[in-house]
Formats: sequence, C-alpha cells, structure tokens
Amino acid sequence: MDQLLVTEQMREAQSKFEKACHQIVLLDQKIRDLEVRYKRAVKNKKNSFRYNLRLRLSVVTGVKMMYHHYASTKAEELDLLRRQIV
Repeated sequence: MDQLLVTEQMREAQSKFEKACHQIVLLDQKIRDLEVRYKRAVKNKKNSFRYNLRLRLSVVTGVKMMYHHYASTKAEELDLLRRQIV
C-alpha cells in the first residue's frame, strides 16, 4: 500500500516538474522576443516603448527564476521519493 502511494506521489511530482520545465522553455522564448523588441526600440529611439519593454523583461525574468526554483524543489522531491522506493 505504501509503495503505491509513493509511486503515485512520484508520478504527480514528475508531471509537475515536466510542466515547470516546459514553462521555463516558453518563458525563455518570451524573453528572447522581448529582448529583440527592446533592441529595436533602442535603435529607433522610442523611449516610452523602451521603458515598458524593460519592465516586462524584468517581470518575465523574475517569473522564470521562480519557475527554476519550483522545478528544483520538485526535482529534489522526486529524488527523495526514488530513494524511498529503493
């Protein structure tokens, strides 16, 4: 019975870890897109756009860091659960 519970917890943690990793990939793409737009705004001297894009870049980067933290927590949880099975 305990083995089934640990296996189910592992499956759930693995799913959450994979979703977090997928979100990190999406956020990386969003950051690259925002950086391209920011560089274009700098080149065209569009200061109001630059400020807005810089704010969005900092927010998306912060969200990405939180996803990294969450994914590492889930990876540790998975490691702990794998040790319990063995």
